[in-house]
Amino acid sequence: MTNQQKAVPLVVLFIIALGLVWSLIPFQFADVVDCEAPLFGAQNKNEAPPTSFINAEEDCKAKGKSRLSVTAVTAFVAVLAGTAVVSMKPISSACANGDHEKCREFWLAGVLGEGSGLSCQCECHSGMF
Repeated sequence: MTNQQKAVPLVVLFIIALGLVWSLIPFQFADVVDCEAPLFGAQNKNEAPPTSFINAEEDCKAKGKSRLSVTAVTAFVAVLAGTAVVSMKPISSACANGDHEKCREFWLAGVLGEGSGLSCQCECHSGMF
């Protein structure tokens, strides 16, 4: 596996973990009503003043659902992007097996200033992510 194929799943898992943590944090609605964490139902902890138009029970649940939706969409997009990044950089079977002498594509490394002679064009040798 290339470094990229090892790193992308870790980045995707980190983004999913951030979304999970964000959905576990209690929040305030309109700086008046304290609400529980969205993942635990976003129940209101107190009521709004009687002069306001805030319905604490409905508004906490609505904002909690919104935060959960944003988290779910972010996780879904991260998984799609990670899958696309990994699949867009295929490696040859020779490179994946470590059999670099059978690598099909060669380029002139001396012309590009990276050495002399022919070099394998496998991702293993690029030294890049």
